[in-house]
Amino acid sequence: MMRGWCVSLAILLIPVVAGANQQTLDGFVIPANVPELKPPIVVTTCGQSPGAMMVKLICDTVGIPCVEANLLTAEELAAMCAGPTPPKVLFITTGTSLKGMGAAGVDVDSEVKRCLALIAKARELGLVIIVGQIEGPSRRTDEYDEKSIRAMTPEADLLITRSDVNQDGYFTKIAEEKGIPQIFINQTLDLQKLLPLLFKLTEEKAGGE
Repeated sequence: MMRGWCVSLAILLIPVVAGANQQTLDGFVIPANVPELKPPIVVTTCGQSPGAMMVKLICDTVGIPCVEANLLTAEELAAMCAGPTPPKVLFITTGTSLKGMGAAGVDVDSEVKRCLALIAKARELGLVIIVGQIEGPSRRTDEYDEKSIRAMTPEADLLITRSDVNQDGYFTKIAEEKGIPQIFINQTLDLQKLLPLLFKLTEEKAGGE
């Protein structure tokens, strides 16, 4: 009898425990372990797709300071961090554009190498690293997209992912294995609501301390 009661209580507590690890705000499921985000952002692309430009335009729209640097190097990041307005967040978008890489004179292997070096430098300098697949299925169609995604995703402090690219569960699996907080969006323009929300959460936490 006692054993049955304990099992029933444990089952009832599962949603409570799960709920304690996340909250729903403005339609987004926000994990409790989301890192604190402070501006400015510097955004780059691992694969020369338009994702970084999209992030920059959205940040401009909502008033979050952001610099777009599609070929940003570790050395350039270090110089930015030594300047008067050092970035606090490195945002790397994943997915590739063969046209974009061709125009920039790079390939996916050099892009992955550049961005891994960027991540190492960002960690050294104390930046928060966001990795985002924000362009949807059009940037998960071939081996080049996959190389960009699979090199960057496990390195994130925070993942922002279009839900329609997670049909195989890859992003969920990596987030769970690595303990990385992940927020799903339905469309790229959801960032107009999500990014200000995340920065506001940091401000509210700081104000409550």
